[in-house]
Amino acid sequence: MKERIEWLALLRGLNILLVVMFHVQLIDLSTGENHAFCSAVCRPFNAIRMPLFIFCSGGLLYLSRIRKDWRVKDLYADKFIRIGCPFLFFVTFYYFFKLALNPFVKTKVAFSVHDFLMSFCLFPGHPSAHLWFLSVLFWFMLLYPLFRWLCLQSWRMWVFLFFCVALYFVDIDVDNNYFYLFSLHKYLVYFFFGIFFFRYDLYNRLEGLAALLLTAALFAVCTMFDVPLLTSIAGILLMIAICRQLARICPALFVSFRDYIYQIFLMSFIFQPFVELILWKKLFYNEHLFLLFYVLNILAGIYLPVWISRWAERSRIRALRVCLGLK
Repeated sequence: MKERIEWLALLRGLNILLVVMFHVQLIDLSTGENHAFCSAVCRPFNAIRMPLFIFCSGGLLYLSRIRKDWRVKDLYADKFIRIGCPFLFFVTFYYFFKLALNPFVKTKVAFSVHDFLMSFCLFPGHPSAHLWFLSVLFWFMLLYPLFRWLCLQSWRMWVFLFFCVALYFVDIDVDNNYFYLFSLHKYLVYFFFGIFFFRYDLYNRLEGLAALLLTAALFAVCTMFDVPLLTSIAGILLMIAICRQLARICPALFVSFRDYIYQIFLMSFIFQPFVELILWKKLFYNEHLFLLFYVLNILAGIYLPVWISRWAERSRIRALRVCLGLK
């Protein structure tokens, strides 16, 4: 059990690092666009980043709730606090945060009550854009009774897995994708695959150098031929194989931040724009310092949320911990 937790902690640490890297923005003033390096370094992981995040969420639901046979009402109460409260808090926070940054950004917020309320249910084009993940996660948590029932019989698990795969390829075109409801089918397959993967201890099949090389080859082939879904699944398996190896070599990797994955996701969007818009663009712009500010952007996105989380954990204000998604 200890080894499993170590490699899973490594996997989640690596995952949030990829998420933070993806959101690095450092404008090249000669073109007015984000530096090509920022997108180029993340391109190999574009098919992995969020599918892996959702896969881990499904796996953790199985390990921490389904396997322990949590009651439905207890699960719902727990997730309302852990997902619903941070969602309400950060949608509000990011709306007014973006409003305060209006003098520095291209896409400005025109304040209105209607626009503010829409931030809670329509994410693209709003300051809450990245919080779509919380809405998707909350919908999946509502399916907890179904997932628990499915885990009782292997045939149910297989049938539902194939159903999720088929559902992934359904095209749904809507004008207003409220609460990301009409995108759930694109992510359900990864979430349920996480449950399936840990239900049957499939990580044991990804042990050793042979598994690492095989998953790397599979991912390379899928990437080359741009195979939808399979590329992401192969990438997830590759990341697991890598972390299984890393757990043996350096189990303490990412230990400084891997216990605060959720908080980094919630708060990194506060500090990364500060590095980009204030420090880089307004105060210290110098192309020779690009790599320094690239690293600084990542460090700010990871460690400032960790610092705030640790401070909040010592606080006696429970409402603050709830808003930050801390236990």
